[in-house]
Amino acid sequence: MNFDKAATFIWQNGRLLERRLFEYYFQGGSKDGVLQALRAYLNADGGFGHALEPDLRTPDSQPLYAEFGLRTLYEAKIRDADLASRVCDYVSRVADLSKGIMTITPSSRNYPRAPHWNNPSSEQPDFSRLTSIVGLLNWQDIWHPWLNKAVEACLNHLSSNKYEDAHTIQNAFCLLESLPQTADVRQRFAKLADELQQARFFLPEAPPQGYGLTPLDFAPFPDSYCRTMFSDAAIRGHLKALAAQQEDDGGWPITWEPPGEMAKLEWRAHRTLRSLVTLESYRKAGVW
Repeated sequence: MNFDKAATFIWQNGRLLERRLFEYYFQGGSKDGVLQALRAYLNADGGFGHALEPDLRTPDSQPLYAEFGLRTLYEAKIRDADLASRVCDYVSRVADLSKGIMTITPSSRNYPRAPHWNNPSSEQPDFSRLTSIVGLLNWQDIWHPWLNKAVEACLNHLSSNKYEDAHTIQNAFCLLESLPQTADVRQRFAKLADELQQARFFLPEAPPQGYGLTPLDFAPFPDSYCRTMFSDAAIRGHLKALAAQQEDDGGWPITWEPPGEMAKLEWRAHRTLRSLVTLESYRKAGVW
């Protein structure tokens, strides 16, 4: 893995958000710089817009963008009550605690988007997306009159349904992490860990083949909530495979079709940053 070439790729192709995150992770940059870059995507309704998730190019607020923005803060271990409360206001207005939340709204049809977002189910309410967003909001340690009811609704759904998609399970772990680690929460953790082994889009073997989530997506840091689910050997194997994916231009590839060349470069810079952060954090911990 060539760190300098990866850094150059991010500086050449990354958005301001990824460049601020690079400064934050590797150059002593401030969390305020990251927050300022993220606030640029906020709309008046409290939601994120403006292609924050690069596969969807709409300026309108989207639940998908709320998850992307909140996960960015979660991975950087940045809490900001003002920003999170504004996003929670937006989410509380578009979610239905009996059905979930849509991933993208019908207005997104008016703008370029990746082919996978043309699936009609993306516009249907879903508890997987809601569980993730609620967990990420709860991790922010904010108080909101809607949030406690949302946590309860998502926990009930988690307990009474079998989760069969790795993305759904990854989202559900976010909610469990945000809660006190009681026996009940640990029991739900074990349920999800068992379901993950047979889940669609889970790629436990290294090197991974095709599109899916690897153990490093669940444990991107040595102290990640899900790290104990995977052996050191499994983590080392995936770290080696991840490092080998770096391309000659210094960046990491993506394995899906984005809506355009700019989106492709934005995604590659984002994935390059995440790959660097994971590889460096495990290297410093002496895992590889």
